[in-house]
Amino acid sequence: MKMKTKIFMLIGILFLVSCSEDFITRELDKGRYIPGFFFDSKEKADQALIATYATLQNNTLANWHFLHGSEFYQTSFAAGWAPWNNTGIFNILNTDSNVSGLWNNMYANVLRANTALIRMPEAQEIAGKSSFSDDALNLMMGQAYFLRAWSYYILYTYYPEDRIVLRETEPTDQEYTLAPSTPEQTFAFIENDLKQAQSLLVKGLNTTSSYEKFRVTRGTATALLGHLYMYKGDYAKAAAEYKKLLPGVGDAAYGSYSLVDDYRSNFTKEGKNNNESIFEVQYDDLSAANKNSGFLQSFTSNRTSYPDMWWNFAVPTFKLDEFESWEETIGGVATKVYDYRVYETFWGVPNGAIFTYQTATGASVRDWRRQGWQEWDDIPETTGAEKVTINGVAYFYYGMRKMAIDNSDDKPSRGAASSDINWRIIRLADVMLRYAECLAKINPSNLGTSDPESAIYWIDKVRERANLPMNDQVHLYSARPGVNGKLPPVTELMAAKGWTLMQAVEHERYVEGFVEGWNREDMKRWKVSVDYIQGKRGWDGYQSLTLPVPLQEEERNPNNDRRP
Repeated sequence: MKMKTKIFMLIGILFLVSCSEDFITRELDKGRYIPGFFFDSKEKADQALIATYATLQNNTLANWHFLHGSEFYQTSFAAGWAPWNNTGIFNILNTDSNVSGLWNNMYANVLRANTALIRMPEAQEIAGKSSFSDDALNLMMGQAYFLRAWSYYILYTYYPEDRIVLRETEPTDQEYTLAPSTPEQTFAFIENDLKQAQSLLVKGLNTTSSYEKFRVTRGTATALLGHLYMYKGDYAKAAAEYKKLLPGVGDAAYGSYSLVDDYRSNFTKEGKNNNESIFEVQYDDLSAANKNSGFLQSFTSNRTSYPDMWWNFAVPTFKLDEFESWEETIGGVATKVYDYRVYETFWGVPNGAIFTYQTATGASVRDWRRQGWQEWDDIPETTGAEKVTINGVAYFYYGMRKMAIDNSDDKPSRGAASSDINWRIIRLADVMLRYAECLAKINPSNLGTSDPESAIYWIDKVRERANLPMNDQVHLYSARPGVNGKLPPVTELMAAKGWTLMQAVEHERYVEGFVEGWNREDMKRWKVSVDYIQGKRGWDGYQSLTLPVPLQEEERNPNNDRRP
């Protein structure tokens, strides 16, 4: 059954779930007589599970995931999302709607997962194993355990670790005011859920032909378990989990993943659920009215075509400095060519991508500069170009192209601020580079270029793919058939830059995963200092990345209230 059909069947159930944990708790408790009647078959049990997936599509989580990273911290633009100004200057308040929204949405998902974990076995007991087998139940339970673990992982890594309240039932009024668990208890809870998911999803692999692509897999649980260990600095345990997923050295019992040749296909509708994807949020199987991944489109979208298109966030041009470049002779002219990933990542880079704006009278092709953005750092201030001044230096901006549409005709019917491009949360390149980081920490002296136990080996795999031409706009340097990029092997880059192995890892994670949400957790893991980000008042190093517990949580739960 397609996900969109299941979503329609769930409208009545999902109505019970709001952004308020208090509302969810009390309203679902009022209907406790319903589940025993409603959840009486495999199909209805699956509806309880699908309800848990629905929270992943919430914009609040994605706002923080994508935007709470250093890629955006020097921008001064934020149209249509008021809390971004406070976020941008690290004046993040416990009264901000997005601070409480993320907290409440994750607890909403915990409640949904708990309901599924309770009701699905009951449904099997009513329906009987002839129509609801143990294998089918195990697959459903494994997904629910993962989705609960994912929700707690977000809470654990975004908020203070000692303020998380653990719930594994449909809470009563008394349980609603439980005291938070210790960081050790919360870690163990997430770890246990992910191990449960691993053990139950043995037939839920990305290679299982009958397994629907939107569902999490055994590989998904394994990757997040690696993330959990890595977050706490246990590189040996993290490496053991990541290795199971890696091509050539992995374990087929956890799935089979590989880098796709076309880097761009990780960020398009056509590239959904490809073999590099380990965990992604599905949008394009939903009805047109529910293609609500607007958080992606609205911060990448075209700027001057309003009301059909609008803009949100922009990146200072100096952010391009981290990307490598080289000189080629093109058409008899010495030309600067960037790391091919630049052309997929940014609007407004020299010789970059164009946007096609469809009007009633025809198509208008616009490069980013024609739309009002500026390509160069040295445009005189008298031009009136938009800029940001950092430490007395004026910078201009690039737009974000990654995960954006290139043609206004491609916008879904819900509107230009929406998109049906899936959100890739974890992909293999992320895992490869995390594994490389683990190896760099465990054995930094191993610089073997052909040794899978060396960090160099995996960094080079990612760089080799980055040199391959993309299926993209034909004028782009990155789309020239048969013309590979010129990124050197990482050992040559390290020698040229004087970098350590960890510096090479940090560089590659930055350019490969720019604005995909990797940067925030990287900064926390690396415990970056106050000097990591320049010219941003309020920034106090990696500690600035922990959100405050929402005021409404402190007001409604006296056992989690630490106000003076």
